Amino acid sequence: MLSHYGKRNAYIWELRLTFPRPFDKKLIGKAKAMMINRRDKNNVVIFDIEGEIKRSDITDVTLHQLVKEQLEVGKKHILLNFEKVEFIDSFGVGEILASYISTHNLGGKLKLARISKKLFLIFQVTMLTKVLDIHEEEDSALQSFFKD
Repeated sequence: MLSHYGKRNAYIWELRLTFPRPFDKKLIGKAKAMMINRRDKNNVVIFDIEGEIKRSDITDVTLHQLVKEQLEVGKKHILLNFEKVEFIDSFGVGEILASYISTHNLGGKLKLARISKKLFLIFQVTMLTKVLDIHEEEDSALQSFFKD
């Protein structure tokens, strides 16, 4: 929904996107907390993310902290697998952007794979599709690390 608020002669435009969540009787009142599993493949660190990336579900370690830990030990190829991510808020987008900046500043590469259409729309609206390297499949993302 696009709306505006007038203050004298100035207008502030606000864009609000709402996405219906799939109805599942088992999940009523139970948001799925974020879980991150790490694995390595072809000298690339892959973080398989599951659940919802949002401020209210912060654990002891954030996605950005996990990425920084890998960078500190010399792992500079990072792939974020979003196959099982159901929701992301502005905090989650900030975590991804902070991870990208940290990786880029150290000469590494951070890529994303298997993002749903709903989440891809969020990256389009925020113009991050112009910054982030997003792939439909994990294999194409892995191959792209070594094409440059």
